[in-house]
Amino acid sequence: MELLYKMTGRVVFGIALAALMIVALARSISCAEPDSQSRARQAPDDFADRFFRMSLENLHSGATNSIGIDYTPEARCSDNNWSTKTPVACNPQLSFMCTGKNPLRTCPTSCQKCCDDDLATLKNSLGASTITSYQPNYYILTTAQNLKIKVLQGLYNDAIPSLAASDDATTCTFAGQPIALCGSKYADALLDGACGTTTPWNPETFCGIPPNTGPYIEPLNYPNGPRGQFINNGTIVAIQLGNEAIGIKENKQIITPDMISTAAQILRAALDARGFRHIPIVVSLVLGQESTFCTGGAPPAGVDFIAAHPYCDKVAGLPPSWPNDGEQCWQQVQTQFSSISQASCGATHTFIGETGYNTGCPNSPNVPAGLVSEEERFIARLKESTCATSSESGFPTFLFAYSDVCPLTGCLAGCSEGLPDEGNGYFGVFHTQEYLTEGPAIAKFPPPSLVCPQALHHGLPEN
Repeated sequence: MELLYKMTGRVVFGIALAALMIVALARSISCAEPDSQSRARQAPDDFADRFFRMSLENLHSGATNSIGIDYTPEARCSDNNWSTKTPVACNPQLSFMCTGKNPLRTCPTSCQKCCDDDLATLKNSLGASTITSYQPNYYILTTAQNLKIKVLQGLYNDAIPSLAASDDATTCTFAGQPIALCGSKYADALLDGACGTTTPWNPETFCGIPPNTGPYIEPLNYPNGPRGQFINNGTIVAIQLGNEAIGIKENKQIITPDMISTAAQILRAALDARGFRHIPIVVSLVLGQESTFCTGGAPPAGVDFIAAHPYCDKVAGLPPSWPNDGEQCWQQVQTQFSSISQASCGATHTFIGETGYNTGCPNSPNVPAGLVSEEERFIARLKESTCATSSESGFPTFLFAYSDVCPLTGCLAGCSEGLPDEGNGYFGVFHTQEYLTEGPAIAKFPPPSLVCPQALHHGLPEN
């Protein structure tokens, strides 16, 4: 959901190789249409479309028999504990030295241990093999790599206007910090790492000595390794451009569909130049935006997949309410996903990137009794449906979320007008002790296994 958080089958090797060669050939002889989706609109099963579906083999080798889950970094491993409106998960430079009480925000050892413990709980309790992470975070990616968890990696919303800007521009931002790298240079920084305007940047080298000042950008795939090659090692399986970003204002610009398409094409070119044609670019949409964002049953140029966010009536409202029980809620989500998201953007291009059931502010008199049981029922129905039907897009369905993303006292998105006014409510299977942003994860109900009883091919082409 992250609505208010604005920082924010197997195939034989020979077939996969043949597909790669075909797509490479198609790219070389079709200079007039460099974007894969221009060709994808010609037919639902053409080479480019099949290639991206087949390229998800890396994802599905570990996820064909499971449901994905959304991981919200701001709600875990932050020593902020909701003292401000915008807590941020720890992500210190690897070169930092731990001192004093070793706070998470400045101590690499403490931060890594927190992420290790948290994601181990996630995997061991839920069996989840795929997560969406909404912000680039070196420690989350390192843990995911070690636990063999696949990651749909989100970027901050301000990556969109920054990527869409001219290469000559110098007024872009990363996580709200100014950086004089824009357009394709910004894409280089995201993938290779950067310190100020220096890129690539070794993540183990301290960033802060002039002239290497400015924002430190941890690499999604440091080209000179061995650490930090999260695309090469198969940890990152897709990149999501921001989150529910249409209409959001970033760096004094309103994000538009055209801007997203331009940004996606710039990022696509940077990925392709590094040999990462197998990494799809995803855009998440608030339910209903599909009808104007997509045309001809496909996303716009540069965008490969749509992460749809269907929620049933009012559970994600401000404030939320609950006209439907858990079973009715899931039925409505299915209907909306089919009739709106898939109908507009094409079933092969669309998957559920978020959905869930909100249990409301703890101890609030405005919250009906029994919502925890309704969330259990919602997840049970989601699992039954998802495990019974293969996904035409090749992606799993993602449940929002691993943990609640609001403090005990509430938040704007949870049913309170108090602090913080940014947050996502109480959709989690877990919450943190006392609803802080650090500490042990506590299950709201017996954690359900997100592993389906049998492996599904999720729409990948058969041999």
